[in-house]
Amino acid sequence: MDIFKRRSLLALLALPTGCAIQYLQPLQTSQLSSGASVGALRAPALGQSWTYQKFNFYNSQRLDTVKEQVVDMAGGIRISRRSQDNLDLGDEFQPVWGQVTQDPYWDSLQTYETPLPLWLDNFAVGTSQANDTRYLSGRSSFRYWINARTTVAGWEKLVLPSGTFETVRIEKLIRLNHPDITRLDTLRRETLWLAPEIGRWVARETNGEFRIAGRRGSWTGREDHFRWQLESWT
Repeated sequence: MDIFKRRSLLALLALPTGCAIQYLQPLQTSQLSSGASVGALRAPALGQSWTYQKFNFYNSQRLDTVKEQVVDMAGGIRISRRSQDNLDLGDEFQPVWGQVTQDPYWDSLQTYETPLPLWLDNFAVGTSQANDTRYLSGRSSFRYWINARTTVAGWEKLVLPSGTFETVRIEKLIRLNHPDITRLDTLRRETLWLAPEIGRWVARETNGEFRIAGRRGSWTGREDHFRWQLESWT
């Protein structure tokens, strides 16, 4: 047994008797036949805001409350993100509504050479689009490859403590070269429940896995698994 596995086993044995990991419960959803009655996607405007609670999927812990707000629309849409402790989490920038070039939702700020879709123009179920580009990570000047396949998976009614929303479920499969050279074949999955009435998602989940250089087996490492749930919006 290698030292990594030995430490993991010892950590598990050290847990108090009866202690169990409480994974985050699945979202309460029901299928909609179509989005015909939902209405058009709300356009962005200065001052619009969305407040989300951020959860750790693995243990259900609430990690933060994040307020996002449209602060600038000169040459695109800039959305500021601040935590409940007033920490700057990095801005999101969309040159066109639904297309992102500055993405702060991952382990480092990603800046794309060409936009990647947050959602597709066509909400017909089964619509899919693949995009290739390169990105900068944080303040690095090195360009890394990334590919994202975005698919309209279906229309769902989603029940949250903040309300009930009719949403289009957007699923993404992302492959990329990671700045950490010990990470190989990084694969990420992302799901958005986009509510046209508020012009943004009401829930978002992200997770990823990768191979570790020098280790045998298939997927040997996991990225953080997060969920953001809408608390309020204006």
